[in-house]
Amino acid sequence: MEIELMERVLAIITLALGGALIVYLYDAYKIVKQKSLLILMYGLFVLIIGIVLPDITPLFTADEFWIFWSALFSRLLVIIGICAMIFSIVRG
Repeated sequence: MEIELMERVLAIITLALGGALIVYLYDAYKIVKQKSLLILMYGLFVLIIGIVLPDITPLFTADEFWIFWSALFSRLLVIIGICAMIFSIVRG
């Protein structure tokens, strides 16, 4: 029980730190106006949601069906986020 609570707290901290990083990237975008920074922010946002999704799903439901599909969907979000970040770097 305590481990699950700790995982959820760490997921919320990850979400907050990721949000702060996205805000800093947006401030950088306002200065340089490069579209690649917007794509990088999108990729980072999707990556962070994908990372924390399996940890926060049990906060909303205890149904094993949704927990399974959230874990699978989180992997897809992580893949999409990493691909978007790679695209923003290569496009540079």
